[in-house]
Amino acid sequence: MRMRVAGIIGMVGAGVLSACAAPSVPLAGAASGRVPVAVEGKAFLAEIGPGPDGVRFTPAGAVPVRGMRVAVRRAAVPLDYSEGRVAKEAAALACEGQGRRFDGTAHGKFAGAGTWEFAGACA
Repeated sequence: MRMRVAGIIGMVGAGVLSACAAPSVPLAGAASGRVPVAVEGKAFLAEIGPGPDGVRFTPAGAVPVRGMRVAVRRAAVPLDYSEGRVAKEAAALACEGQGRRFDGTAHGKFAGAGTWEFAGACA
């Protein structure tokens, strides 16, 4: 019984924290801009703007993904190559905070200098 209660409390706590991860002021319909977000208690800055089409890999090959480009940087310590998952989460929060749809199937890439990019992922 204690394990079940602890699990429920953990899930509620996670839900409360996830509500804190969303951008504080969504700007619906904004064409581009810088969007601060928080993931796992860390601050990120996502830049949303025009860019090249992205790609989605399918069993039939690469398929174009059309939308805005999202570039993500962490505020304190620069992102590295192994942090694609957290960068994608920050990109999704920023895109959705702008009233757009984030395509999580778009291929992201580590662009160097502490930046992850998701071309075409924010529509």
